[in-house]
Amino acid sequence: MTHRKLVGACLALGLVTFTALGTTAQAQSANNDLYRGITKVEVFANSAMVITGGESQRYQLVIYRLDALKNVEAAINQRLPKTEAAARAYFQANQAEIKKQITPHVLSAANGIALARHYKIDRLPAIVVDGANVIYGVPDVPQALALVQQHRASAAKR
Repeated sequence: MTHRKLVGACLALGLVTFTALGTTAQAQSANNDLYRGITKVEVFANSAMVITGGESQRYQLVIYRLDALKNVEAAINQRLPKTEAAARAYFQANQAEIKKQITPHVLSAANGIALARHYKIDRLPAIVVDGANVIYGVPDVPQALALVQQHRASAAKR
């Protein structure tokens, strides 16, 4: 390989590397903008809905499954024996363990239902950002955050 071709190949490789680094920096900058000013994200969904992208450590994330009470009841009923006497005996023997297992789910569902009423949520999925912005029909948290940031930017321009 001639010196000229080698220099050209190195320049091309350097340009590709520089472009990739620029793209990475732009993505990181966009990511930082996505989370700027976001402190809490609350997601309201049912158990059939897949919520994606809520793994950030930059804000508090809470997911409320509003049908959790029905799911808890179904899970308990599935484990109960068929006869009433056997079911009572099973419940008496396992009451502490059952309460321990279901209490977090029951509390989360009850809190979610109360908050959904407070926010006047009328359909699912709904993502509430910082208690002020509600995004409906978007199951992807970063996508919802991008919509909120667009709204904030346009409101700031007014």
